[in-house]
Amino acid sequence: MVHDTVRNGDSSTTVAALRGSSNSGTGGPVLVRPTSLQPPEKEPVNFQINLIGAPPEVEQLIEHIKSVAEQFLYHWKTFPINLPTPLSNSPGGGVGNGGAGTVTTGGAAGGGGGQSVTSLSVVGSGGGSNANIHSTVVATGNRKTRPINLRDLFIAPPFDELDAVAADGSGEPRLLTNAQLRSLRERGEFEVPSLNFPGQVHRWQLSQFLQKGSERTRDSLLSDLALSARFIVITAKERLTGHFFSVAHAFQALLQGFIKLLDMIVGVPSLLAHNLDNKIKEERCRFLVAELVCRSEYEDCLDSLCSYVRHQLRRATMEKFDVNCNQAQPIPYLYVTPKGQDIDLRLFSKDTMRRALPILVGILEKETRGWFLHFRERLIAELRERKMTDAEIEEEVNDAVMKEYLQRVYTSILSNVELTELGENIPQLLVQQAQSVVIMHKAVDKIQKELKKSCEEMEQTLQEQHPVLSRVFPWLRAKLNAGEQAKLSKITWGAHEEALRAAQRLNLHQTVYFLNRDLAFMKEREPVLLKELKNAKTPTRNFQWACRIWSPKSWIIRRSFQGHSEVIPTVTCQQATSIVTPRSDPSQPVFLVEKELIRSTSTRWPMWRLLNLFQRTWTWTWNIMFLLGVIVPWCSPLGLRALFCKKPFMADLELSQVNGTLFPRKTSITQTMVSRLLELWRHISKARTHFETEPDTGFIGKGMTRHLNRLYNYFMKGFLGTLVILVLFPLLCFAVSASSLALAVTAPLWMPFITVTLHLYMMLIYDLDCPDESRRNRYCIFLEAVGWNIGVQGLLQPLAAVLVASVICPLIAVLVFFVGIVRYWVRLFWDAATFHLFIKKCGRVPASDSFAVRRIAGPGLALDYYFSIKPEQALAAFEAKMELDELQAYQHSMETIICQPQKDFSQFVEACFGPFSAQLSKSVGPYRQLEREGQDLMTSLHEKLEKRRRDLQTGLTTAVKSRIKLNTMELKIVIQQSAYMLEKFYPSHVIARLSISEEEFWDAKGLSVGDWAGLAGMLYADIFSLDFLTPLSDTDTQFKLEPHAQLDLNRYIEMVQNTSDIMGINGPDLLGNVYAPRGNIQVHSPYLEVSAFNPRSRVMINSRRAEKRNDTSSSGLTTPRVRARRSPMPSPKQKTQSWKPWKRKQEPKHASDKMLIPLPI
Repeated sequence: MVHDTVRNGDSSTTVAALRGSSNSGTGGPVLVRPTSLQPPEKEPVNFQINLIGAPPEVEQLIEHIKSVAEQFLYHWKTFPINLPTPLSNSPGGGVGNGGAGTVTTGGAAGGGGGQSVTSLSVVGSGGGSNANIHSTVVATGNRKTRPINLRDLFIAPPFDELDAVAADGSGEPRLLTNAQLRSLRERGEFEVPSLNFPGQVHRWQLSQFLQKGSERTRDSLLSDLALSARFIVITAKERLTGHFFSVAHAFQALLQGFIKLLDMIVGVPSLLAHNLDNKIKEERCRFLVAELVCRSEYEDCLDSLCSYVRHQLRRATMEKFDVNCNQAQPIPYLYVTPKGQDIDLRLFSKDTMRRALPILVGILEKETRGWFLHFRERLIAELRERKMTDAEIEEEVNDAVMKEYLQRVYTSILSNVELTELGENIPQLLVQQAQSVVIMHKAVDKIQKELKKSCEEMEQTLQEQHPVLSRVFPWLRAKLNAGEQAKLSKITWGAHEEALRAAQRLNLHQTVYFLNRDLAFMKEREPVLLKELKNAKTPTRNFQWACRIWSPKSWIIRRSFQGHSEVIPTVTCQQATSIVTPRSDPSQPVFLVEKELIRSTSTRWPMWRLLNLFQRTWTWTWNIMFLLGVIVPWCSPLGLRALFCKKPFMADLELSQVNGTLFPRKTSITQTMVSRLLELWRHISKARTHFETEPDTGFIGKGMTRHLNRLYNYFMKGFLGTLVILVLFPLLCFAVSASSLALAVTAPLWMPFITVTLHLYMMLIYDLDCPDESRRNRYCIFLEAVGWNIGVQGLLQPLAAVLVASVICPLIAVLVFFVGIVRYWVRLFWDAATFHLFIKKCGRVPASDSFAVRRIAGPGLALDYYFSIKPEQALAAFEAKMELDELQAYQHSMETIICQPQKDFSQFVEACFGPFSAQLSKSVGPYRQLEREGQDLMTSLHEKLEKRRRDLQTGLTTAVKSRIKLNTMELKIVIQQSAYMLEKFYPSHVIARLSISEEEFWDAKGLSVGDWAGLAGMLYADIFSLDFLTPLSDTDTQFKLEPHAQLDLNRYIEMVQNTSDIMGINGPDLLGNVYAPRGNIQVHSPYLEVSAFNPRSRVMINSRRAEKRNDTSSSGLTTPRVRARRSPMPSPKQKTQSWKPWKRKQEPKHASDKMLIPLPI
């Protein structure tokens, strides 16, 4: 049975529920005692036991177990669900501003329902000594005070004031002022001040048919002139020297066509340098450590490691084994440079980093808490006093925040005992590694900022010096690219040099050494290596031509054993062996036979197609001669050998894996004419014997069928079969052998004709010998070369390009220029005429959009505005949030209590019967009853909680919440009062109900213990949004969210007044500068990825959170390569739409491309 009562949430005494009769219309309050104020009542679990026929010992044991179980196991006989008292109805009127107050009671007459409510409130002074008494009184007359309903707490203002704005004081239409007419003349738009929203204006724009404005007209003229200039400086120029549809492209296509013709006839060399980047990186890694020498005390360890590696390599060639199964050898990590500098590479140890990373993760997480907000806002306030711009403040604060965070992290690492236990100076190595990564990222960012600043300055200069050409985007982009390349050539090694200077300042000697080595490689070694590797090209395709070895005695047999291979004599024998497939046992040799000679050609040399033609003719001729001259006459079933030999023969040989000899393959047995005759008559004999031995039980007796059987076997099979074998088979053998020998002898005459025909087929239809299958067309290459490359691109394209560049583009440019000039003067004349004849005399402020005018800005139209609320509204919503948190904690504690009997039951069964492999039956029995009772209690609890939570919702949408703010003073008052409310309410109502300690609670919130102001800010961020903690500035567009006119907020008003009085007399300020307005300053939370401490990591810095992954404006330590990896991949549809061959492909280059972070040691 579940009872519903109302109780005080923080006191042992209770408050009687005030309920009115549901059938009476009187308004007087009636005090009714609640149904139950007792705690949950336990009752032993009743076990039904049936032991009929059981032995007395078993009965006695079961009865004893039952008595013990009934002593420990129980269920809830009664479980009253007493929800915490609503804060607005609790004694003291919720959590106020004082510790001691005067409690007053006021009565309220309910509506038609007859329910009466008593409101209790307390308001105290700051110290609690001077209590202000406040009573909520509901009058029965005309004025009715509305009870607090959170959905009436915020009511959006009406934005429809256009009719009032359009009329003057007498109700007549408002004419345009001189300032509005002047604005119309210049920009084609005018502004009208708002009536309901001071400081806001409605902006109207006229249709271009009536008025465009002199500024917009001039802008259109410049755009027309830019379009005219584009046809000359871009289009015409590109038709001469561009990469698409130009004279230069025509010469390239013509040359390409002739090269294709030459290639398809004789063959042009096709070479390619593979894996240049990987080879350069490999050489770079070697160069970084080339000078290092192992310390003398670790030379034995190094020798042992080298011997182990050599042994494993030799072993891998002789047998199969798992490398990971062997015990790893110790690796020396301490080295010395030629100048005597010690190099410690212990961070490259996987075991060390595996043990250190969890500790580092904890340190990085811990050091982000408790200081960032205060530190950030203090810096912003100090820098604002120096009159710095927002951009300068943002850069300075982000750098200072990151520096402070890193200093805290480094201090914690150096003082960590667990990291010290990993090895001597391991914490120092970790700090130095992180410092190296940070300074390299900072160096890259500095160079990138210089490059970006240079491009912006150049763009601004071009726009000032060339107002028309700067509107031609291709021209502007070409100039910016040229300037960027010039700047990049000057700062190629800027990132390395900047990182070196920073490392020297921090005394990072090891980092300085490797940076110097890396810089020396990039400056000196890399250009030479690139030149050498580019010359070391490999052919794009290799061809192999296999020519058959005719005699089996000339076959090449190789014996492979334990990594060694040798050629053994070819031996042929008649005795077969049982093993013919290669064995996987490494202790046994493997024999391989080569029946063909392989010759190779490639696309490396000129005239490789002629070489292919020669090799194809040679190998195909010999192979066809072997097939027609040897296989068919002597080894086939229709050859001469099958005609004249008596016994069947085996035409093929196979290789023995026992001794490497060749013996006849049983599967290649071939029948001769004599063997076929013998086989035929044996078959006839068996058929006759089978017929005579069968019993005579058929429909017709054997006396009749015997003659038919003899006729079928002796005449049909024997005579005719023998006739076919003796007459047709020899003729067929002679014909096949003679024709194959004739073709074999004449093969050198007709085979070249076939190969030449194939060569022509590859030229005209499909290129089988295409040198680069991935980048070249293989179909109809002759037509492509003659028709497209030479005919269209080489001959027609230059004529068309010259015509376009010399005639069409100038004509269009002149036409656009004159049209732009005429349009400019016609527009000026039309604007002047319409202004003086119509607008100046008849123009007035409109009340709605029409074809002539439309509103483009104003209250409620744009999204760059905020809603300002009153402090009492914020406190009311905050009190509802506290009550929601109390309900959440109450739900957690009550669910734990409800499920306690089930938990005790399962633990009892596990402890008593678990050793006997007995399990708890959850489908039947007492436990099932406990589950049902628990589910019923849970359902009742959730229903009551859900009903209360619905009453505590403000009903605001996410869009409205994100725009609610307060000014600086009101926000401080609200946060300070909220912090006081939390301090008095949370420990006993929320934290006490949770199953964690107070330290764990604050740690989970990411705050220091007792930071009530920080907790209040977090709760306000949940109620509204994170932007709520940024106060309104004077430049923000703001509208008011007023509460309902009949909503009683006097209690919260007095809280605000008391807090304001305290702060006005220099009372304690819990916030200081924490929530000062930031304007456009974006300061990000500091972060450092744990991989920054791992020198083996390649992607060093990841984003802070998932929602910040694509934030390119963040101050995180990321390289362009990392940003490229994080950038979303274009979809196939986007790739299809971006196919524009006339667009020159832009490959962005970065100044940081020369630096790898961390260095590839």
